[in-house]
Amino acid sequence: MAKQSFQDISEIQKHCKLKKFSPVYFLTGEDSFSLNEAAEALEKAITPLLSSEFDKQIYYGSSTSINEVIDFAQSFPFGDGKKFILLKEFEKMKEEKQSTLLERYAKDPPEFSILVLLFNGTIKASEKGFLKVFAEHDFIFEAKALKEVSLVNWIMQYTDLHKEQIARVDAEFLLSLVGENRGMLEMQLEKIISSLGEKNEITLKEIESNVVSTKEYTVFNLQDAIGAQKKTEAVKIAFQLLEKEGIILLLAMLNKYFTSLMQIPEMMEQKLPEQMIARVVGTHPYYLKNFIAARKYFSDAKLLEISRVLFESDVAVKSTATDHKTIILLLLQTIFSE
Repeated sequence: MAKQSFQDISEIQKHCKLKKFSPVYFLTGEDSFSLNEAAEALEKAITPLLSSEFDKQIYYGSSTSINEVIDFAQSFPFGDGKKFILLKEFEKMKEEKQSTLLERYAKDPPEFSILVLLFNGTIKASEKGFLKVFAEHDFIFEAKALKEVSLVNWIMQYTDLHKEQIARVDAEFLLSLVGENRGMLEMQLEKIISSLGEKNEITLKEIESNVVSTKEYTVFNLQDAIGAQKKTEAVKIAFQLLEKEGIILLLAMLNKYFTSLMQIPEMMEQKLPEQMIARVVGTHPYYLKNFIAARKYFSDAKLLEISRVLFESDVAVKSTATDHKTIILLLLQTIFSE
């Protein structure tokens, strides 16, 4: 059966603007930032329609029953206004009877209540139970995870909304440092913007001083240590990354780094623009010089040897009980050996 499509989470902003609300909102998807943003928008828009503060209730799936939520939603409000009920962490509810109760509620919801259910994650099927009824009544709103290009556009829109500017290449660099969590991106952007003072442009300098300097060691620090042939520092950083990220991700990042080093001479011979080379390598143009400098330390034969040991390390992780620190030490020994 083909995957059913649901209303996009962005439709909720239209509901809020027009003040025309559905009796039930089931918010689902991988983009937790959009889910929380939509729930907050609904709460803000509906609160003025309440006659009493007692007509609003927020529950958590980990500490409440569906019975309690539905009982509150079905009881009459204190005045002639609306009732607002938000159930967060719906995915943590484990009651088997919730499907029957919600199905019955969704078929005949009270006109005075607006019930918002926040489900972090993607629902597996909507062909039966309460989800089927929700789908039939267009109560399901999906927040799909944004791709890299969309996230870069969001960063630029966010800065523009705050009357600041950021170049696309710097927005891409910020994304590479912080990751795809929009909540974390927003927090870092707020910190950077508050540090600008009279300036109105977010540059590489502001990103470095406000994000990189406040983070723990990152793969960029490990790359710089390897490129500068600082073995002791590289071991220290690698061990911290091993604890934080795990060996599989650490090996993948190192493999990408050395693959990028292998590509640099050919791209430079083709006289490609530095910005294009940096994009292929996966770094900011400002840091491309570090990659070019590091390439001088590694011959083609050395890079092939490192590639072989990276493969052997991956096999050892998946097929032996060898201590992960030992695997990383042996790998770094190969990288720094003459």
